[in-house]
Amino acid sequence: MLNELRDLIEVEGRIIDVDSTKPFCFLSCRICGKQIEEVGGMKRCFQCAEYTFKDIFRYGVEVIVADDTGSSTFMFRNKACEKLIGEPATDVIARYGDTAKTMPQSIKENFLGQKGLFEVVVTSEQTHLQFFNVSRLTVDKEIKELYIKKNIPDYESSSDEDSFLKTLDYVEEQDRAAEENVHTAEESDEAAEESVEAAGSADEIEPDAKRQKKDMNEDK
Repeated sequence: MLNELRDLIEVEGRIIDVDSTKPFCFLSCRICGKQIEEVGGMKRCFQCAEYTFKDIFRYGVEVIVADDTGSSTFMFRNKACEKLIGEPATDVIARYGDTAKTMPQSIKENFLGQKGLFEVVVTSEQTHLQFFNVSRLTVDKEIKELYIKKNIPDYESSSDEDSFLKTLDYVEEQDRAAEENVHTAEESDEAAEESVEAAGSADEIEPDAKRQKKDMNEDK
């Protein structure tokens, strides 16, 4: 079916809102990862079609991501959420209890304003609904670290934000200097080409002047 066609795209954007009105975690089947429902006081996985005691809490957070072209709803699944929150859903539930089904502000703040490269799964149905599942997130700092490592291969990631920013500034300054050198070299090449063209034009003019002088002498 058309809605089963899948593709992966990358979107560079920023999280501008988080839907904190919905539960941000759910009880899921350890085998298939799908949500477990309680039926008659027993837990049942409808994907595996059986009752189960093999359950675990997983994340599921809806956010709004925006770029220069607009905004869309992205669903952060378990691994992508763990990356931003820094701990598994079971630990959050253990700390906050069932009230964690309503997103704590501290969890929400891990998402708001986050910039990066979002790798999302796209189906034709999701394109119509403007709703996408995030399969991977490369946060802004990671992108910048890759940029640094490209220029400084032996660079080691640092948790010290000041050190990181100073290194980033240094690399950007080196890049700007390199671009300026390239620009200066291009200008020198253009000036040299213009000099060659001017010399060629002078060489063409001189024979013409000699021919004109010769013709005038012959007329006399």
